[in-house]
Amino acid sequence: QTHLGRLAQSAQLQRETWSTVSTGLTAVGAAGVAMVGVAVKKFADFDQAMSNVQAATHESAANMDLLRSAAIDAGAETQYSATEAAGAIEELAKAGISTADILSGGLSGALNLAAAGGMQVADAAEIAATALTQFGLSGGDVGHVADLLAAGAGKAQGNVSDLGMALKQGGLVASQTGLSIEETTGALAAFASAGMIGSDAGTSFKTMLQRLTPQSQQAKDLMDKLGISAYDAQGNFVGLSQFAGSLQNGLKGLTVEQRNAAMSIIFGQDAVRAANVLYEQGASGIQSWISNVDDSGYAAETAAARMDNLKGDIEKLSGSLDTAFIQSGSGANDMLRGLVQGAESVVDAFNGMPDPVQQGVIAVAGFVSIGTLAAGVGM
Repeated sequence: QTHLGRLAQSAQLQRETWSTVSTGLTAVGAAGVAMVGVAVKKFADFDQAMSNVQAATHESAANMDLLRSAAIDAGAETQYSATEAAGAIEELAKAGISTADILSGGLSGALNLAAAGGMQVADAAEIAATALTQFGLSGGDVGHVADLLAAGAGKAQGNVSDLGMALKQGGLVASQTGLSIEETTGALAAFASAGMIGSDAGTSFKTMLQRLTPQSQQAKDLMDKLGISAYDAQGNFVGLSQFAGSLQNGLKGLTVEQRNAAMSIIFGQDAVRAANVLYEQGASGIQSWISNVDDSGYAAETAAARMDNLKGDIEKLSGSLDTAFIQSGSGANDMLRGLVQGAESVVDAFNGMPDPVQQGVIAVAGFVSIGTLAAGVGM
C-alpha cells in the first residue's frame, strides 16, 4: 500500500513498456555521449594542428586567428577537413611562405592541387612549396604553380606525386641553368609522355642539363662540329625549346648509329634518354608542351571535375561535419583543459609525497573501490 509498493506493481504490470523506454533512453544517452566525444576529439586534433602552425610561424595571436578561420572555412567549403587544411598551412609556412600569401591564395592553391592530384593536402603543399623555393618564386605564385603541376600531370602519364618527385630531383639544377618553372614543367611533361616519370625522369634531366657544359674535349669538339650549343655569347642559357631545335638540327643529318654515338659522347648513359626526348620533340614539340602546362585555372577545374560525383559529395559533407564537430567541440575546450590540468596537479602532488604516504593513499583508495564494488553488486 506504499508509494514504493505501487511503483513496483506498476513496473511488473508494464514491464515491456518500461523496458522499451529504458532501452531508448540508454541509446539516446549513449549516442549523445559518443557525439560529444567525437566533437571533442575532432577539436583536439584541429587544435594540435594549429599549435603546429604556431610553432612553424611564431605568428601573432591576431594572425593565428586569421589562419585558424581560413582552415575552418576550407574544411567547410572543400572535401578536406579543417585539420588537413591546417597541415597544408604548416607546410607552406615552413617553406617560407608568408601568412598574407597563404591567406590570399596559397592555401586554396594547395587544396586545388591536392584535389586535382587525388593526394594528401600536406603532400601537395610540400610539392608546391618546394617548387617555389627552387625557382625563387613568391608565395603569391602558389596558384600558378598548382596549375602547372596539375596540367603537367593531367596531360601526360603519371600523377602529381610523380611530377613532384621529378621536380625534386631536377628542379634546382634546372633553375640554376636558367630554365623557368614553365620550361621545366613542360620538359618533365614531355618526358612523361615518353614513359619517363618520377625521380628517374628528374635525375636524367638533371644530368643532361649538367652535360650542356661539355665534360670532355671530345664532347666539346663534337658539339662545335655539329653546331650544338646551349648558351649564347654572354653565357646565358638559350632556352629549352631553342636548344631542342639546335640538337635536332645538329643530329638530323647523321645515321642512327652516328647519332647514337654522338649522343653517348655528349650526354653519357644517364642523360641520353632525356636528350633523346628533346631531339625527337624539337623546338616546336617542346614549346608545345611548355604552352600546354601553362594553363591558368587548370587545377581548380580539374579538382571540381574529380569531385563532381556522389563520392565527392560525401567527402564534402564529411569536411562540413568535421568543421561542425570542431566548432561545437571548441566550447568544451577551456573546461576540459582545466580538468586535465587540475588532474595533472593532483598527480604531481601525489608523486611528491613520501613513499609511506603514497602506499597509504593507494591502500585507502583500494579499500574504498572494493567497498563501492561490493555495494553495487549487492544492490
